[in-house]
Amino acid sequence: MASCQSSQPAFSKRGEEYRSAREIAAEKRAKKRAGRQGGKYAGATTGTSKDRTSRTRVPNRNLDSDVATVIEAARSYTGVPYRWGGTTRVGMDCSGLLCTSFQSIDVALPRTSEEQSRYGSEVKTKDLREGDLVFFGTSKRNITHVGMVTEVNSPEDVRFIHASTSLGVIENNLYSPHYQKIFIKAVRPPVF
Repeated sequence: MASCQSSQPAFSKRGEEYRSAREIAAEKRAKKRAGRQGGKYAGATTGTSKDRTSRTRVPNRNLDSDVATVIEAARSYTGVPYRWGGTTRVGMDCSGLLCTSFQSIDVALPRTSEEQSRYGSEVKTKDLREGDLVFFGTSKRNITHVGMVTEVNSPEDVRFIHASTSLGVIENNLYSPHYQKIFIKAVRPPVF
């Protein structure tokens, strides 16, 4: 099983107590809910990007708040080195990155890339959206790698985050020649 990594680590500020990506995401969701009830985010009930930090590279457009939370959690691991079976900032593998990122919205994803490839409905590449899972391998029977779509900028520029064995958690273009050669399928998780 190969693995992939995500981008841009999020660190606690100097002097603050360490908080995990899950804790940060839960706090943001609670603030957003409180803001909706109090009118703070008037018109932002569909999960707009107004409350995201400038470090997040998701374009300013309406994304489901759960999708944005999962992408932000995954990107918080950017630069973390690859480690087979890893699920922490010490080391992360591709399926571990997605399991950990989806935990930020309290969703338990299957642990291996093979199992994750059966979690949801298959999607054509022309219909890809942020949050979709993309799978790679040597054949349809041998899925060895998984990533998550983070940006759909054009039909030829679809960014995904994964844990690369050589570079750690990183974002790449799905349509680069290397990934097109080993791409197998895309799946939309049933939670989005």
